[in-house]
Amino acid sequence: MRLTGLSGQSVGAIVGRLLQQGLVEETGAESQAGVGRRPIGVKIRATGALAFGCNIERDRIDGAWIDLNGTPVVSGSDLIDRGEEPERTILRVEELYARLTAQLEPSLMANALPAIGLGLPGPFDPSSESLMNPPKFPHWERVNPRSLFSPGWKQPIFCENSATAAALGEAWQSRTELRNFLYCHWGVGIGGGLVIDLDTYRGVTGNALELGHVPVVPNGALCECGSRGCVEAEASMMAVCRQAMDLGFTESFDEIVFLATYEPLIEELLIRAGFLLAQALLGAVNLFDVDAVVIGGHHFQQVSKWLLPPVEAALNDLTMRREVRSVSVKYSTLGEAAGAVGAASVVFDKLLPANPPLVATLVHSRESANVSH
Repeated sequence: MRLTGLSGQSVGAIVGRLLQQGLVEETGAESQAGVGRRPIGVKIRATGALAFGCNIERDRIDGAWIDLNGTPVVSGSDLIDRGEEPERTILRVEELYARLTAQLEPSLMANALPAIGLGLPGPFDPSSESLMNPPKFPHWERVNPRSLFSPGWKQPIFCENSATAAALGEAWQSRTELRNFLYCHWGVGIGGGLVIDLDTYRGVTGNALELGHVPVVPNGALCECGSRGCVEAEASMMAVCRQAMDLGFTESFDEIVFLATYEPLIEELLIRAGFLLAQALLGAVNLFDVDAVVIGGHHFQQVSKWLLPPVEAALNDLTMRREVRSVSVKYSTLGEAAGAVGAASVVFDKLLPANPPLVATLVHSRESANVSH
C-alpha cells in the first residue's frame, strides 16, 4: 500500500482479481510486531501469462514466448535474405510463431495471450501503421505489416519500432537494476532506444532516438536516409564490410573478424568504428543524462574487444555528468533475443489488467509485495 499509494481496500480488491486470474501468487503470511491482521506476501506468478514477440532485422527474425519475468520460455531465429519481399518475411513470422507455439508445454498453452508483438525497423508512421522507407529495407516503403498476414490470421498484432522494442525488453528483464538507460543495437544497422524511469520514450511519432542517423563525419559516406556521415553509414557492420572491400579485403563479416587479429588495416577499421560509435553515444548521454548504456547485437559481441574500449573511454572521461555520477556500459544479457522479448512485452502492456500502480510495483520488483486482503 505504501508503494502504490492505494488504500488497503483497493489493494485487496485488485489482488483478489489478480489471484483469480492466476497472474500473482501468495508467498504466505509475513511476521510483524503488534496486533492486527498479518500482511500476506504476493508476487508475480511468472507463468501466469505468456506473450509472443517477433523482431524483424535486415538479415534475420527472432521470436520468443516470454513469461511475466521477461524470461524467454521458448525462442528461435530464422535467417532471411537481405532485400527479401515483405510478404515472404511476414510468412516466415507466421511460421516461426507456429513452430515456437508448438514447443510450449501443454500446461502453459492456456496462459498464452492471443496476440503477437512485432518489432519493426524505423521510421514507422503510427497513423497509417506503415513503415516509411526504412534504410536498407528495400520493398518496405509504405508497407503496413498487418495487411500482409494471412487472411486466416485473427490475433491482434501490436507493432513497435524494433530498437525501442529491444530497449523495452532490457527494461522488462532488468527491472529495478536499470531504471534509466540508453539502448544501442549494433549490427547491419545501428538503432537506439531510450528508457526513462522504466518506461520507453517513443517521441511524438514513435521514432525517438534514431541513433544510427546521428552525423559523426562531416560530408562522410552517403547514408540510405539521405544524409551523409551518419554513424550507421560510417561505423555499422555493413559499413565496416564495405570499407574492408574497398581496401581489397573480403566483405564477409566473419572473415573480417578473423582477419582483425593479425591484419592492422582491418583492426584499424574496427577501432575507428568504435570511436565513431562512441561519439554518437556520447552526444546521446549528454542530451539525456542516463545512468547506463546497454549495447546489444550478436555482431557487436564478435568485435566488442575493438569497439568497446573507445566507447567506455568516451563515456567515462568526456560526459558532462562524469563529475557527478559515472555512466556504466553494459553488454545486453539478452543478446539477439532483446527485440523479441521487447516486442512480447508490448503484448503484456496492451492486454494485462489495467491496474498500473500495483501491477507496476509487482512487475518491476524482484521481491514480493506485502498486502492485506
